[in-house]
Amino acid sequence: MAQSADRNEKGITSGGGGGFSRRNLLRGGVSVAAAGAFGAFLAACSSSSSSSSSSSSAASSPSTGSAGSSSPAAAANLGSLSLQLGWIAGAGYAGSFIADTKGFYTKQGVKVSILPGGPSVSGMPLLISNKVQVAISDPETVSAAITQGGDVKIIAAGYQINPACIMSLASNPITKPADLKGKTIGVGAADDAEWAAFLKVNNIASSELTTVPASFDPSPLAAGKWDGYLAFLNNEVPQFTAKGIKTAVLRFADFGMPSYNDVYAVTSAALANATTRKQIVAFLAGEIEGWTMAVQDPKLGAQLVVDDYGKNNGYTLAGQILASEATNAVSVDADTKANGLLHMSAAGIKGTINTLALTGVKASASMFDTSVLADAHALVQAS
Repeated sequence: MAQSADRNEKGITSGGGGGFSRRNLLRGGVSVAAAGAFGAFLAACSSSSSSSSSSSSAASSPSTGSAGSSSPAAAANLGSLSLQLGWIAGAGYAGSFIADTKGFYTKQGVKVSILPGGPSVSGMPLLISNKVQVAISDPETVSAAITQGGDVKIIAAGYQINPACIMSLASNPITKPADLKGKTIGVGAADDAEWAAFLKVNNIASSELTTVPASFDPSPLAAGKWDGYLAFLNNEVPQFTAKGIKTAVLRFADFGMPSYNDVYAVTSAALANATTRKQIVAFLAGEIEGWTMAVQDPKLGAQLVVDDYGKNNGYTLAGQILASEATNAVSVDADTKANGLLHMSAAGIKGTINTLALTGVKASASMFDTSVLADAHALVQAS
């Protein structure tokens, strides 16, 4: 999928380059996607490239086990690892920030440094060169890295539901593929392949609607110039909500394009080494506990972003709460309720591979490893 995890720290260039992609914005939340797009329309929510570098300082100096944590001391010292985020600090990473602040990582015996991303940061090269040990990415980018010779695996999935959607105004709703006919839809260049695949799988000819080039700016939709905009459930939708604009959505996941996203990637070498595998399992156990708390209390993670990890990014608490709630909505489904957060099922993996194939990306089940997450959930239950 041309949009990818965070949905994609890979940027505009293919195969893991360091450019800028709207997929990067998913984790950032309400204000991040407005970074060069909304202008005055969403001025209250916007952030700048200078705040991105400020975020790097805030999030890369984690307050592990900070005051107020009720977590017990670590049972063992497993050393340290670095987690590379897909974008700058925002509510989409609430679970990681909670795990850090509440001491859930150190409880499991591992010290985690959280490194924010940005327009010039690409997780896959850093992962493959062992400069970081875990990278949050997307299946498309991981597949590209493997194609280029990288030996990496996906070990967990943050997003259970593909957040890609067509966002429309509630006064002119688009909620099913047939509603697209005769409409004008704004689509970014990076999303062209996914958009074409969505139309094809739903038997909608491109001639039956008008597709117009779009940037990161959905304000023409608010102004009534477009009928719809290819957006993300936990990005532009809560942006509009924060501005009091009511929307309707057509979810790609509901019409032939299911996919995991915001996946956690590690190297195969790290999994093959007993010591580093233990570190990764311990990290995931802390991540599970952090995300469990984030789901229970969306305000908690949002507050951490505004007060600490993303304090220089121009966020508002209300906007980050909306972003947290929207992220939780794509992170929790019937599968995670039955099997735990970050779960990857055989059906979910197959759906992800099939959706990638629709956009011309080759992937296989071999790039997924579900054993690590199973060990992490067992560790959580035992602790």
